[in-house]
Amino acid sequence: MLQLVLLPLQSGGEDLPVDSTTMLAAMVVGLIVAVAITVGVAYWVYKDAAKRESNELAWAVGVGALLFLFLPLGVIALVAYVLLRGDETEAEPTGGDPTGGDPTGGEW
Repeated sequence: MLQLVLLPLQSGGEDLPVDSTTMLAAMVVGLIVAVAITVGVAYWVYKDAAKRESNELAWAVGVGALLFLFLPLGVIALVAYVLLRGDETEAEPTGGDPTGGDPTGGEW
């Protein structure tokens, strides 16, 4: 993909070895892939931050926007989220035994 981007700079004014339709198709496919990755990462950050009772919308929009607009900063923001998110998640009911799985019922 990088070769297609740099190709007009290397042509020196002569005709390009690929037609403009191929270059446009490659750019559209690249844009679709970039948007899909950005939406996927932002969705994961949103769901994970919601489990950890963090500010999920701010994290998702921040990481997603930086990832789409400035790839290196987006990767740094994603790493920062993973490091700063904490280990605590909200307790999910297990629907199990109220004794905590103790077969004796908590008695000795």
